[in-house]
Amino acid sequence: MAILEIQGLKKSFGKTEVLKGIDFSMNEGEVVSIIGSSGSGKTTLLRCIDFLGIADQGKIICDGEVVFDGNDKSKLTPDAIRKNQLKFGFVFQAFNLFPQYNVIENITLAPKLLAKKRPDYKQNKSQIISEIEENAMALLKSSGLEGKEMSYPCELSGGQQQRVAIVRALALKPKIMLFDEPTSALDPELTNEVLKIIKSLADQKTTMIIVTHEMAFAKNVSDKVVFLHQGAIVEEGTPEEIFTNPKTNRLKQFLSSTNL
Repeated sequence: MAILEIQGLKKSFGKTEVLKGIDFSMNEGEVVSIIGSSGSGKTTLLRCIDFLGIADQGKIICDGEVVFDGNDKSKLTPDAIRKNQLKFGFVFQAFNLFPQYNVIENITLAPKLLAKKRPDYKQNKSQIISEIEENAMALLKSSGLEGKEMSYPCELSGGQQQRVAIVRALALKPKIMLFDEPTSALDPELTNEVLKIIKSLADQKTTMIIVTHEMAFAKNVSDKVVFLHQGAIVEEGTPEEIFTNPKTNRLKQFLSSTNL
């Protein structure tokens, strides 16, 4: 069974149709890279999947559960949206760390708030908090950030901040990680830091959707590549199919402009 199915997803802003009926699916443990020119709808698609934006039409099915149905939006209460968002971990272009909190506070804030809703929270508070903090420290260590837990975002490089943002998303144990051009704000050296972390997650079979302009990375890490143009999927397939044998002139033109 597919862990994520997108069926006929549409989204408009005013009279501008940004997503024109998106259909794709992915299995658990897969890495899907979404490529395409600026303005093709890549970020809008991610935001609709994570309910940071609400699609107009279509369905989103995650782990067998319909989490969005454009024909029945009455179920999209604030509580339902928050619950659905926990299925996804979103890593933004611009880090979006809380500047007033240090690294460990940034990572553990959301898990601690969620823990308060557990029926056993009052009885087992110390143990629950300890487990959250231990998990955060383990994630920091695996991301090469051991020793940075008490640092504030302003004391970190851009690459370190983005790695903290990745750890923060992982700390909530989402079913699917979503990356929106995670290296676009970084210089080449720091870009490699972040790509190395994402590659390690791929090696661990973490389910991920990555909007990226790093074509070589998409080619070498992805199980599936989706080429989006003007709000529609023009081609999708394995990296070999997309990068070695593109079937449409539109994709050929795009790839030639990327100097892959």
